Amino acid sequence: MTTRCFLAAGLLLAAGCGGSTPARPAPARAAAPAAAIAAGKPAADDKQATAKAEWVYTSVGKRDPFRSYLAEASADNNSLVTRCPTPLGRFGLEQLKLVAVVTGLEDPMAMVEAPNGVGYTVRRGACVGKNGGVVSIVRSGEVIVSEWVARADGTRDSSQTVLRLPQKPALNLEE
Repeated sequence: MTTRCFLAAGLLLAAGCGGSTPARPAPARAAAPAAAIAAGKPAADDKQATAKAEWVYTSVGKRDPFRSYLAEASADNNSLVTRCPTPLGRFGLEQLKLVAVVTGLEDPMAMVEAPNGVGYTVRRGACVGKNGGVVSIVRSGEVIVSEWVARADGTRDSSQTVLRLPQKPALNLEE
C-alpha cells in the first residue's frame, strides 16, 4: 500500500512540474534529388550548410590577445605606465641620486633624490624605477637595485644597478 502511495505521489509531482513549452517542429527542407543521393554527391542545400559551417578568424581591427592592456593604455594616453606604483616608479634608476645611507640598524635605509629635488627613503624590498626594480641590498655607501629588463627578443633578463654616494673631493690644505 505504501509503495503505491509513493508511486502515485511521484507521478503527480512529475506531472505538475512539467510546465515546459512544446517543442517546435523542425523546418522543412527541400528533398534532395534521388539521383544525387544515389551518386553520393551532396545536394545544393548541403553545400550551403557546409559553407556556412566553415568559420575563418581574421585579426584585422582586433586587439592582440597576448598583449597587455597596460601597454595599450600607455600608448593611447601617452602617459607613463610603470610596474612600480610608488612615486619613485616614475623615474629611471639613472635619474635617481643617492644622498644618504644609514647603516647599523637591523633594517638599514637610504635616501635617494629624484630629479625634481624631492628626497625619498628606501629600505630593502622597496620598489624603485620604471622597470619595477627592487632594492636588494643597502650597505655603507651604496644601494643595489635588482630589476628584470625586457630584451628585444621578448625574453627577460635580471640586472643589478648600483647607486653610490658621490665622492667628496679631498681638501687640499697646502695652498
